[in-house]
Amino acid sequence: MLPTYQYGYILPVQFGEFMHYNFYQVVPDDAVMVAPPLNLQSFSGDGVEAAFKDFWRVFDFLVARKVDRITQGGIPISARLGRKRTLAFMEEAARRAPIPCQADFEESIDALKMLGAKKVGIAAKWEPSLMNNVKTYLEEAGFQVVGIIGNAHTASEVISMTTRQGHEVALELARGGFKAAPAADALLLAGGAWQNLPAVIQAEQEDGRPIVTNPTSSYWASLKQFGLKPKRKGFGAVLDSLF
Repeated sequence: MLPTYQYGYILPVQFGEFMHYNFYQVVPDDAVMVAPPLNLQSFSGDGVEAAFKDFWRVFDFLVARKVDRITQGGIPISARLGRKRTLAFMEEAARRAPIPCQADFEESIDALKMLGAKKVGIAAKWEPSLMNNVKTYLEEAGFQVVGIIGNAHTASEVISMTTRQGHEVALELARGGFKAAPAADALLLAGGAWQNLPAVIQAEQEDGRPIVTNPTSSYWASLKQFGLKPKRKGFGAVLDSLF
């Protein structure tokens, strides 16, 4: 029963059960998630800066635990910091420890590139200024953003979502995102602190185009590194690409 692989995931908020739940649904049983949190209280720029002050303490904790990979979770964190600063933090992490470390926004970008997407729609549960930060980040990574839809929620509202509420909001946004971006090659359904994996599966089947989320991109990146496949097919285009 001892795990072969340890996956370090830095939760942006204090509580996030769906990252764990879906990880253990998707990833084979010989991998374990170690997920210490930051304390993101607000999606504002000031809120992100305050939470991210704790990054190196949490990073060092995961290094001491000898995890095999570290993901900095939270697209709002990367989007507010900007791509240049996010990449600089990841470069500093590589200098501090010989453990692969990446932001989940960058893992999402890698997944979009793997799918061959060039034109991207964005759907997320955030207010307009943060949605614009996400758009800018994607454009700096070389994508053309062809549609955006948002449904503003505060950090506390996101954390308090029940399983069914999270699924319903995710499915509504996925459907709306495809409708708002008819020219998109793929949809970025951004956000991790909600139950969005069933919505990804359903909306992909309805529309036929792929959906990238930061959680599934993080699972995909870790599985690739560990040389593993998901437990089964059917978790969406990103994870099915490993078969």
